[in-house]
Amino acid sequence: MNAFVVMAIVLAWFYLGYRFYGTWVEKNLVKPDDSRPTPAYEFEDGIDYSPAKVSFLWGHHFSSIAGAGPIIGPILATAWFGWASAILWIAIGCVFIGAVHDYLSLMLSVRHQGRGISEVAGDTLGNVTRFSFGILIWITLVFIIAVFAVSAANALANMPELVIPTFGVCFVAVLLGLAVYKLKINAVLASVGAVFLAYFLIYVGYNYPVALDGWEHQSKVMLYLNLLMAYCLIASMLPVWVLLQPRDFISSVKLFVGLFLGLLGIVAARPDFTAPAFITGSDKPMWPIMFITLACGAVSGFHCLVGTGTTSKQLDKESHGKVVGYGGMIMEGVLAALVVVVVGAGLKWGNAPAGEAAGLYFASSLEQGWIVAFSNGFGAIVGDAGLPFLSAAVAALLGGVMVKTFVMTSLDTSTRLGRFIFMETLFSNVKFLRHTFVATMGTLAPAYYLAATGNWKNIWKLFGASNQLIAAISLLVITAWLAQRRRAIAPVIFPALFMVATTIGALGWSVFNKNGYLGSGPGHDLMLGVISLALIGLALVIACSAAFSLLKDKGADKRHEGDSGAPA
Repeated sequence: MNAFVVMAIVLAWFYLGYRFYGTWVEKNLVKPDDSRPTPAYEFEDGIDYSPAKVSFLWGHHFSSIAGAGPIIGPILATAWFGWASAILWIAIGCVFIGAVHDYLSLMLSVRHQGRGISEVAGDTLGNVTRFSFGILIWITLVFIIAVFAVSAANALANMPELVIPTFGVCFVAVLLGLAVYKLKINAVLASVGAVFLAYFLIYVGYNYPVALDGWEHQSKVMLYLNLLMAYCLIASMLPVWVLLQPRDFISSVKLFVGLFLGLLGIVAARPDFTAPAFITGSDKPMWPIMFITLACGAVSGFHCLVGTGTTSKQLDKESHGKVVGYGGMIMEGVLAALVVVVVGAGLKWGNAPAGEAAGLYFASSLEQGWIVAFSNGFGAIVGDAGLPFLSAAVAALLGGVMVKTFVMTSLDTSTRLGRFIFMETLFSNVKFLRHTFVATMGTLAPAYYLAATGNWKNIWKLFGASNQLIAAISLLVITAWLAQRRRAIAPVIFPALFMVATTIGALGWSVFNKNGYLGSGPGHDLMLGVISLALIGLALVIACSAAFSLLKDKGADKRHEGDSGAPA
């Protein structure tokens, strides 16, 4: 199958989904009203609540939800289940589940004073759901910080060309934020200058790699891990306009450049898929495992944490919600589909034979890490575009920088979100623990411990299920909220039921298959088995709470049609 044909069909599908289904959701379920002040104005504090230009906010939101998810998930799904399986789930899941989930959770928070999804869940389904959901979210964020920090530290140690562009872009972003918000320099001119500097840093990094000659690999990793954790601490407490908004805008520009180059390479080379369309006989069942492995790009619980944690506090107008929430998810679907093409058609399938370059083969590249696999595939396709001064090696570096920028975004955004949950949900009545620095360290300390000791490796096995459980619970909360306002629930309740069933199915399979956590095989792990069963119990309790709320149907007397977050 030709990759160009597949990508053209996917792009057309996403356009139609945004244009028609997204508009229907906006008009019938959200009903935006720009006369109503958003939380960014109502609670403006210049730190977390701050109205943002729609281009900056879109860049922040997209960069934050993307992270490494739409890279690693599609790569693993292609490796385990085939490229067609991955593409179909991305296309269908993104339009009908993921984009709806992201948009509605964002607007749900906007209608509840910009509060996080666990707080909104408490208003909708009760305090038991609020607290238990908050614990699940906080633990998941700690996992994300730990694993992404280790992945980023390893990438910096293995690819010294990435060091200067990775850290340098943070200083460029601060300059951009000061130029636009304090010096009132024209935003377009300032943005063009910042983007030019960001790409100049890639040139500098390529020619002057920070190799740290003489250092042992593990020493390099620990150095970068410490620097990244210090970055998380500082960046997550800075006002959003200083670093977060402008840095994420630059990240989004890098993404568009990367997407353009990737699509240009596909048009020029028109490669055929070397990966199989469907892989059968795997030791992992396609349902439910593929649907929790390939999360970002189809549907991901982490997205609602971003939408309700940071984005809702910066939305300038309610009418911006569709382009930011629904549109941001559609663009992530485009990125995820491109990743499938890059590794499924840009690389040769299998392991490299003796005497051939390992970087040209999918399995051999994946053995060196998912960032390397994506970079090699991206370089192979873009290198065939015939652009001057853009060899496969340079294109691979551009791909690596793009991914690393997203990882940095995920790190500080997850830290900020963890602080919100720590302060607002877990310890809302403990004044000392509500201090910004204490709450931030309360999130970073366990993440650093897991990262530095290597204990994240086992716990991380549960991330896919816990992430999708967050999405399932969020969809249940949205369903109850819509029902209380007597609006159509079918577009949300069926995806919610599917995600609940998928999550419980994945956790159950992980526990009870012959090599599962409570089995007798080598995969036996009592702690992971107990945690998995606890997550299943949590899913069932919240599902029952949602069902009770729907059956009780307090819509007419609990909320008014004006959508205020407070009871009527």
